[in-house]
Amino acid sequence: MNYLVKQVVLGSVIGLMSMGLSGCGGAGVTPEHQAQVDQHAQMYTQVGMFVQGTKVDTLNFTLGFPVPVNSIVFYEDINSKQLAFTVDDKRFYIRNNPRYSKTTMDQMMDRYFGTQKVDLSKFTDAEKKAIASNKVEVGMSKEAVILAIGYPPAHTTPSLQQDEWKYWKFQHGYAQDTIIYHFKDNKVSEIQD
Repeated sequence: MNYLVKQVVLGSVIGLMSMGLSGCGGAGVTPEHQAQVDQHAQMYTQVGMFVQGTKVDTLNFTLGFPVPVNSIVFYEDINSKQLAFTVDDKRFYIRNNPRYSKTTMDQMMDRYFGTQKVDLSKFTDAEKKAIASNKVEVGMSKEAVILAIGYPPAHTTPSLQQDEWKYWKFQHGYAQDTIIYHFKDNKVSEIQD
């Protein structure tokens, strides 16, 4: 009987340990990305983004507190669904929703953050001003739009080659408000708000 109790206890301890360890590294990211998070690396935003409350969603709502491209951020921690980071000592979370972003956590991290600033020298003065303000204006290139407000959700804009990009301002249940950017010759030709 004593032997049986010991086996049950040992089995329970091993089970609990394996459950506890399964949370570690649960983000499923490359060792390089994990090391950057573990070291609380200083990074630069590679696109503009919007924070609603404390969350950035890869569905990419274009409403909320703007964080422009080339903002300095510090990685905090990561799990399989989100990455915590700080901007000006404020903690935020970017939540990857692969159903809409069509990206893995690694791809999401590469899209949103990098070790170097984005070179803006090739953009016009008007584009630079719009990018810095997280705004889209007629005449901006597709690349400038991405730098200003991030990537369009891939489930409604599956290819960046399309000449119509759809973004959400917000979505609550069935209520939603969208904005569509129309392009001609790689430039914004119309904004359908």
